[in-house]
Parts: sequence; structure tokens; C-alpha cells
Amino acid sequence: MSYQEEKFQRETSLSYREKSVIAAMITSFVIYGIFSVAVYQRYQAGSFDTSEVLLFWGRAILILAGVIIVFQILTQIALAIINTIVTREEEDPSFEDERDKLIELRGRRVSANVFAIGFLLAMALLAFGQPPTVMFVTLMAFMIGSDIVESLYTLYLYRRGF
Repeated sequence: MSYQEEKFQRETSLSYREKSVIAAMITSFVIYGIFSVAVYQRYQAGSFDTSEVLLFWGRAILILAGVIIVFQILTQIALAIINTIVTREEEDPSFEDERDKLIELRGRRVSANVFAIGFLLAMALLAFGQPPTVMFVTLMAFMIGSDIVESLYTLYLYRRGF
């Protein structure tokens, strides 16, 4: 293999961290998609009784958080197994250098900022007389958006090289 071919392969191949971010993003899209469809079907059925709307959203958010955590862990385990089988090399997924930590912190900062904007918007909607459902939908949309923005920004930083 020539020097140019090796250089091209290094530049176009994904690191384990990039694969991990992509796998987490795909898992998030699937879980959030299923959750959104379920909530929308309940909304279409008219199941948002005002006396139970807070109970519904409290349960929905707790269930969603638990499901996301469990599926993210399972996805990372599956990724480690598949990556080891395919590449025939054992990478230590727990190894992080300063660059990895800094990229993760930058991604989390962007995510926190997006969520904070959504939280303030949701509270403003509630303060201007919108029903709690609108507030919770806004909060959930920004929660989902912050997760996706974090993944995309982290992936961008890894591809850029820092």
C-alpha cells in the first residue's frame, strides 16, 4: 500500500470514539422517535386530561430517561463486541486522553446551552398562559435536540481533529 493510500485510509476511517458517538446518536433517534410517536398517538386520542397531564409527563420523562440509559449501555456493549470482531483488534473503550475529555466537555457545554434555552422558553410559555402540555412538549423537544446537537458537535470535533 502506498503512502497516499495509507494516508487516505487514516483520514477516512472512523475512530472508536466516532463510532461510539454515531451508535449513541442512532440509538437516541430510534428511542426518541418511538417516544414521539407514542405521545402523539396519545394526544390524537385525546388522552391529555387536565387532571392527569402532570402525572403523565412525570412518568413519561422518567421512563424515557431510564430507557435511554439502558439502551445506550447496551448499544455501547454491542459496539465494543462488534468492533472487536470486525477489526480483530482490541481497543480499550475506557481509555481517554485529554483530547477526548476536552471534546466531551465541549459537547456537553453545547448540549447544556441548548437545553437551558429550551428550559427558559418552556417556562416563558407557561408564564404566558400556555397549557402545561405545551411546556412539556417544548421541554422534551429541547431535551431531544440538546442530545442530538451534542452528538453532532462531538462528531464534528473528532472529524476536525479537535
